[in-house]
Amino acid sequence: MSRVALTLGLALGASAAKNSIVAPTGAETLTVALLGDYGWTGWQPLPLDFCNNVLPKLKADGVQIPREIQNDCDPGDRQAIANATIEEGSTARYIENVCLRKNCSAFISVGDNFYDSGVDFTPEGIQRFYEGWANMYAGEAFNGKPWYQALGNHDVVAGRAGVDFQTRIAPLMEDRWYFGNDNLPYYTYDLTGSNWTATFVVVDSDCFINAYQEATSVYNTDYVISCHKETQKQVDFLRKSFAESDATWKILQIHHGYVSSSSNYTELAPLIDVVRENNGVVVNGHDHCMAHYHYQGMDFVLTGGAGYAEAGDCNYGVPLGPYAKWLGADAKQAANGFVTLDISYNSLNFEYYARDMLLNGADYYSVKNDQAPSYSFSVTKHATKGSNGYGRK
Repeated sequence: MSRVALTLGLALGASAAKNSIVAPTGAETLTVALLGDYGWTGWQPLPLDFCNNVLPKLKADGVQIPREIQNDCDPGDRQAIANATIEEGSTARYIENVCLRKNCSAFISVGDNFYDSGVDFTPEGIQRFYEGWANMYAGEAFNGKPWYQALGNHDVVAGRAGVDFQTRIAPLMEDRWYFGNDNLPYYTYDLTGSNWTATFVVVDSDCFINAYQEATSVYNTDYVISCHKETQKQVDFLRKSFAESDATWKILQIHHGYVSSSSNYTELAPLIDVVRENNGVVVNGHDHCMAHYHYQGMDFVLTGGAGYAEAGDCNYGVPLGPYAKWLGADAKQAANGFVTLDISYNSLNFEYYARDMLLNGADYYSVKNDQAPSYSFSVTKHATKGSNGYGRK
């Protein structure tokens, strides 16, 4: 059966995009998977000789170097690619096993869908889309399930062309890939149960990061320069979306972390203020580990363990303060894995699934039973009702 045919078997919401699959409606409890920072498979780093010997000569001679070439010579990412590809594949199979058991109805991404420099509408970009995502996340647990996507910093290295590919071209290539109706990097959607609604708002946090406006940043592309001038538009979109929603739950889906054990992006404060006003929750990635933070009365869910995990991003498992409730890392390794979210009227129940990481006979992140969550918590306080007094349908 084709995915278009599968679409006919699911309830289509009013905001469904052309050729899209959306999550089914009407369940008392709906389970979704939260993941990000995964898209390493298919990336071929540039030759070491070019990066180490040729690139410095080109720079010295005044040759303008495309940012994607600069990024693909990043020594840390080059070193990580072998293990990252193995870990992503193993984690994808792990996610499938858990989601088959938990009956995940949708997948929610927090960005960095394609390392190292994103994808665009080129033969290479098309090939990477299939190799690094469509064929990677295929199987009974994934097929026919929508992926509500977001952008991360690696997705914007190719600039406007890369953003257009993910927001406009990709949804037409694969109807699981959802990016709203308007070919924009920000959008909103609802998941609806028998007696509850959850409103999600996706925002592109790349536009807010001040460091990305520096000329030396590989993320200082035409797209990022432009959208940085219009961050208020996304803040207003978030505020309006939440104000027009009488949903039981309100969730901001974003890439960068406002609260972190690695890098706190305080520029996101205008967005966080809106979420706080609405008793909402923040789901983010960027740090390559999984964590739960509770700060100023808000819950922050870090899901970034589906690709290359980095223990330092979770401070090697050592909490920096009382706001760090759980860190999926130890002194040597961060966990690969993902987070499931069980949505019902009574609660948002987050379960963190850390994979028992075996490689070459060594267990370098040991989990006694990785089919059970390593950590969980619940949110029971409902979101604030919309100030406009009506709900989004």
